[in-house]
Amino acid sequence: RDRVFEGFPAADTRTDGRSHPRPAAHFAFDLDTIRRMGPGKVVPGLLWMTLAFSAIVGFTRSFRLERAREALIAVALAPIDRGAVFVGKWIANFALLLMLEAVLLPLTALFFDVNIVDVAGPLALVVLLHTVGLAALGTLFAAVVSRLGRGEALLATLLLPAATPLFLSAVHCTASVLEAVPLSADRKWLLLALGLDVLYVLVAILIFDAILEE
Repeated sequence: RDRVFEGFPAADTRTDGRSHPRPAAHFAFDLDTIRRMGPGKVVPGLLWMTLAFSAIVGFTRSFRLERAREALIAVALAPIDRGAVFVGKWIANFALLLMLEAVLLPLTALFFDVNIVDVAGPLALVVLLHTVGLAALGTLFAAVVSRLGRGEALLATLLLPAATPLFLSAVHCTASVLEAVPLSADRKWLLLALGLDVLYVLVAILIFDAILEE
């Protein structure tokens, strides 16, 4: 009787192996689905979603050293312009996002069989325009989270809703570029992204002083 019970897991394993498709078949099916739907329907959302969650980790770590050494208190007491502190952090996070995008874009093109070489110029413009605002907003909320002593969960709760208009614009413009639509057709979206960049940067500079004072 014990041998009968011992045989159940092995039988289930063999049955599952025969009944479930192999991962390679899933991957081939997904690629075929993406080709039929067009890269502009699937790839932009996946790209910016991956970038968003990767950026959250990077933003949190950008203030980790200061939090560990309680350096933010020293910065708050130092006779320096707080706006300059924000700009320095913003530029550092912007450079971090650029390096992350330099890795994600080729990998996306490779895994999803998307040609980004022919649209490299417009795609770079779209990515840079939306990265500016994302870096500014991420830097601001990372400072808030650092002062509260929290981690990525709170940062995601603050950043993702606030950056939703920017992500909508990014996904729409990226989809248009991948489908070879001229950027002039998305002028309203690009102007929206530019306005959001200016708004996020100005608000962050004005509020950053108060965050350090808390």
